[in-house]
Amino acid sequence: MFKFISTFRLQFLIIATFIGLFMLMSETHTNEGTSRFQSVVQTLTYPLQASVNSVASTFKNLWYSYISLIDVNEENKLLRQQLLDMEEKMNQHIENSVQFLRLRNQLLFASKKITEKIFAEIIGESADNNHDISLINRGSNQLVQRNYVVLRKEGLVGRIQSVSPFQSSVQLITDHRSRVSALIQRNRIRGLIYGTHEGLEMRQINQHANIKIGDRIISSGLGGLYPKGLLIGWVKEIRRQKHELFKTAILDSAVDFNQIEEVFVIVPSITDSHLFIE
Repeated sequence: MFKFISTFRLQFLIIATFIGLFMLMSETHTNEGTSRFQSVVQTLTYPLQASVNSVASTFKNLWYSYISLIDVNEENKLLRQQLLDMEEKMNQHIENSVQFLRLRNQLLFASKKITEKIFAEIIGESADNNHDISLINRGSNQLVQRNYVVLRKEGLVGRIQSVSPFQSSVQLITDHRSRVSALIQRNRIRGLIYGTHEGLEMRQINQHANIKIGDRIISSGLGGLYPKGLLIGWVKEIRRQKHELFKTAILDSAVDFNQIEEVFVIVPSITDSHLFIE
């Protein structure tokens, strides 16, 4: 036993010293009433406690942020839906306003002319790509007849091609079979309007005729179908070949045929009825 103690006496001395210090520290107190031992323990464990508190606080903040984010997302979804509803209502109001202004302008145009006009809506188009034909919701029951002229406030649209009791087909002047006798309003030079499916061309213009970009083209009244003075369009390009007797004018149509929704069918007066005989 003594041999064992003598062998490890240094270790025993160190242990005894620590035990003595421990007892001494446990018996002494700081001014605040805390023992020295407690102070040491607190000092040694403070970094760990601070780290644990920091991690706990971080997780707590993350959890509250997650909950808040869920609430914000739900609120954003609700706001987006309300915005879509408001945009839909606004678009409807805009469409109603545009339609009202469009119809008002057309009806004001109808009221200014003595000639009787039948208001009609476009309800269909030609099923093939070879013909420019539109279908309107007026027919013989509304006094529409074949070859009646169809127009808008902006200008000439076409003619009634066929009629049934409740609807009629309109051959647009852009149809490749359409021909309209026309003249340049500025100097009365005549030509013939051809439909090209993509637009309008004024052909058979004398090679030496004075024609300019921007010239206004109107119907001439020749041919017995279209009345005189209906606006057709404006010259936007002039094509000529030296070996040809005539030159051709490419027109900007007065009517936007891609956006027609309503038209007027002209009912001729008794004095003009001969213009619409088949």
